[in-house]
Amino acid sequence: MFKKALLGIFIGSLIGVFTTSFFLPTGTAINELFLTKITATSIITGLFSGIYAHLSKSKLQIFLISILIGMLVFYTKYLITGHNFDPLTMGAFTGALLGGIFATIRKIEVSLTVMRRLRRHREAGFNKYGY
Repeated sequence: MFKKALLGIFIGSLIGVFTTSFFLPTGTAINELFLTKITATSIITGLFSGIYAHLSKSKLQIFLISILIGMLVFYTKYLITGHNFDPLTMGAFTGALLGGIFATIRKIEVSLTVMRRLRRHREAGFNKYGY
């Protein structure tokens, strides 16, 4: 769970910097991109999505719940700070990116597990194809 949470924080910070770069003028220093409300909210969304991705086994569920997590976190930020950059759409966008990444990671993990299991069975003498 710790690895997925850290991955969520990292990916959330990248998505936050990417999203923030649309709203700040050209030539803004990279440290100013990290110190914004959008980036902080994306990091929190990434953390919660990473924790949920560890707990869930369904790729579709990871994707959909990550969108809901993004919308909830961004709307909570709007209620607390009044920072109105269409919080539901931005939260859905951030959650969809995070959910897509975590669902892809889940798919790769499952595929690797199946391939390792199949190789282990073939080495033990299980060969369905007869060659």
